[in-house]
Amino acid sequence: MRTWLNLLLYFFLMGFIVSAMGLDAPTPEQLEDWFEDDQREHQFDRKRDDGVLVFLQTPPDKRTPHSINILTIEPDSLQSGWVKIDQCHEQLDPVEKVEVVYRYNEMRDLRITRSSGIGRARVEGQSIQLENVEKNASVCVQTEARILYKQDDGGLLLRNGPFQRRFLDSYFPMHVTLTVSYPDEYVSLQDINPADTTGLKMKLKQGLIYIDTWFEGKLMIELEFRPLH
Repeated sequence: MRTWLNLLLYFFLMGFIVSAMGLDAPTPEQLEDWFEDDQREHQFDRKRDDGVLVFLQTPPDKRTPHSINILTIEPDSLQSGWVKIDQCHEQLDPVEKVEVVYRYNEMRDLRITRSSGIGRARVEGQSIQLENVEKNASVCVQTEARILYKQDDGGLLLRNGPFQRRFLDSYFPMHVTLTVSYPDEYVSLQDINPADTTGLKMKLKQGLIYIDTWFEGKLMIELEFRPLH
């Protein structure tokens, strides 16, 4: 099996793109053989071609990449819109080279905080370059992005996403957990979209929101806040 069979996988997660680099393009027949291979670590036995969001009632049998996200809204964020993001990607596929390119409109202070099973990891502009990624590798980063928006009615909207696991024109199962902390002495939570449903678990505590979901397609998470004063 040629090297690119473990490499030509594109993940679009939370505003950035992960792509394999420096590879010859496979033929459609070779791609089809790869998708049907029962020996692969990440099984693509389900796929959607339209990107429509579908929550999964039960997790897939095969190991699935997991995106863990912690967002911190501080009091200063309510005016500036800047939100601190801690993010880890676990259960990665073995690859030789991967580039993680962020697509936030505004971001700053991107840095790698931890990596495991990766020969080399470095920041280059608004991207992370990974080399010699081993099976079950993980990488964690920290950055800030301007994703908290003031609304005409005086409210605040946090838009986070889209989360998607995509190969060419097809979408595949993905696991995402999201924790958002916010200063509840200044704002109250008004609405969450999507709402709690089968395949999406949600826990709310004072100043804290926790979401855990398995899905296919494109997932955008929106949180609406209302100033208390």
